[in-house]
Amino acid sequence: MAYRVPRHPKVKDHASRQTFLARVVGLVLLWALVAVIALVGDRAIAPQHLPWKPLRVIDPVGLATKAKAARTGADPLACRQALGQGGVAFTAAPPTTGDCKVSDALILTSGLAPLKPAEAALSCKEALALTIWERQVVQPAAIEVLGQAVVGLDHYGSFACRRIYGRPEGPLSEHASANALDLAGFRLADGSSVSIAGDWKDQGAKGVFLRRVRDGGCKVFVTVLSPDYNVEHADHLHLDMGGWPSCN
Repeated sequence: MAYRVPRHPKVKDHASRQTFLARVVGLVLLWALVAVIALVGDRAIAPQHLPWKPLRVIDPVGLATKAKAARTGADPLACRQALGQGGVAFTAAPPTTGDCKVSDALILTSGLAPLKPAEAALSCKEALALTIWERQVVQPAAIEVLGQAVVGLDHYGSFACRRIYGRPEGPLSEHASANALDLAGFRLADGSSVSIAGDWKDQGAKGVFLRRVRDGGCKVFVTVLSPDYNVEHADHLHLDMGGWPSCN
């Protein structure tokens, strides 16, 4: 059996101090690096890519937009401030009762292409994400691909006190908390329209536009479901700010 020479207590103390100092120095260097990145990032990187920067609906969609929209939307005051600062007007939706109580939903009145039907109750975080998507995804795509602006958003509903797919059992839908919108199509400046049901398989500009706004929506909303997902979504884009992240 090999014999190990015991280490002197002073040697152990010295080694412990060295380890402690190494850890302290490592932490100091790490935080210094974080500080440098933050400082450089604030000056050189656009705010939509920086998660610590405030969310603004006037900023293009960036790497941090989805996370910031979810975080800001979870704070009722911050969410309403972000909408107001972006020039979006809204009123309080009537509170609902029963199994699906929603007391702080909004109805958007101006600041983006009007919804039809207009009386769509939306949670603030859903309204915030919808505003960002309409301004920073839908309108640029419409101008670039279709050569004109979108002047209206047609939908099948926002709030609905029901379970997923209307089943008698199972979890409640995000619609039950006014946290989702089923977008049916877009009205264009020249009086024409683009619909999910009629134009999703279009091989031309309308089809390109619809996929562009679906893909862009995935960078803003938590969940985006399209006709590519299943037959239940053959005629609309399901856009919501809750549940599991999904882009289909």
